[in-house]
This record gives sequence, C-alpha cells and structure tokens, in this order.
Amino acid sequence: MPHYKYGKKEELLSFQQIQEKVEAARKRLTLESLAYFWLLYYTGVRKSEGYERITEDAEITDSLFIIDFHQRKKHGALVPAIKLPRDFPGVDLLCQQFLRAQQRKPLRKQITYSPEKGRKETKHERARWIFPHINRTWAAEIVKRVLGKEYYPHFLRLNRLTEIGSDEKANITRLKSFSGIRSIKALEAYLGVSEKEQDAAIDFMARQIKLDQQKQ
Repeated sequence: MPHYKYGKKEELLSFQQIQEKVEAARKRLTLESLAYFWLLYYTGVRKSEGYERITEDAEITDSLFIIDFHQRKKHGALVPAIKLPRDFPGVDLLCQQFLRAQQRKPLRKQITYSPEKGRKETKHERARWIFPHINRTWAAEIVKRVLGKEYYPHFLRLNRLTEIGSDEKANITRLKSFSGIRSIKALEAYLGVSEKEQDAAIDFMARQIKLDQQKQ
C-alpha cells in the first residue's frame, strides 16, 4: 500500500483548476517538466511509464500527438497508443519536447525493471529519451510544484481514471483500454482492449475541457 505523507488525495481537480495551477507554476519549471506534467495529467500513466518513453514511442500528425506506452507495468494489459489532440491545452508543449528530443544524441539513463513480483533490477540504457532529465524524484517534485506539496504523481492517475469513469457511458472496457489495469479478477480473462473505447475516453476529455473553458 503506497504511503502518502499528507494522506491520499481523492477529491478531483477540474481542468480549470489544473490549468490555473500550471500557469501559476510555469516560471518555476522547464519546458521538459511542464510537458511531462501534461503527459501525466492527460494519460494517467504511472510516473515511470512517462519518463521512460523514447522518441520511437511517439509521433506527431497534423492533428494528434500519439504516444505508445506498450504493455503497462504491474502486469498491465498491452493497449493501443494514446492519441492526444494537438489542440488540447499543453499538448503543444509535448510536441515541442518530443521534437527537441529527436534532435539530441542518445543519452545513457538508469532504468529500474521489475520482471517478477518482488524482484527489481537496474539497467543503464542509451536512447533518445523524451524526458531525459526526469526520474522518480524529479517527477514527484514537478507535481508538487504545480499542485502543492500534498500532491504526488499517482494522484493524476486517480484524477484521470475517475473522470473517465464518471461519464455515464463509460464501461470497464474503456477504463482497461485507457489504463491497461486488470483489476477485476472475474472479468480479466474475458475483457478485450478496444481502441474505439480509448478514443471515446479522449472525446470525453475534450468535452470536459470545453465545458470548463466555457465557464471561465
């Protein structure tokens, strides 16, 4: 069970609240750190699933920033790449960070793997990392600088999945397709992964952002 110094945060933050906090923290963070925060906010991935991405995992189209997290950690499912619309606030920073990373020489970075439950091993790999300067410590610091000292990266995962699940049309397949989580034992063997449901999750996020922007 994870330990949270200030207790587990369960009350959601709206897009408007997130955007205001990002704007307030903008001068205290680099482009790389801001892009990483937006990645965690939109995708709800674990912090290491975010900072371990290399340039081969992502691409930019005229309208999308596409990023593949492959098989999720902790025995998660292999799900389709997530397609973030480029007109989502903050996705422009992800595109800028990705393009910068493509121009860099490959760098050596320490990665910790858990191939078996309860067993970890550390390796050094050389690649064009999208977030070369971010590790578990700095990932936590970024979230604290934006949201406040009582917050932590995993809160953004809770925030994203709860928002998706709050859509009245949401279902287990949509949540699994977006997160890779296999948490319902009885249904695990029967649930597939639906790219259509993942796209529906993005559409719901777009509607939520539009509603929050209209309130401003």
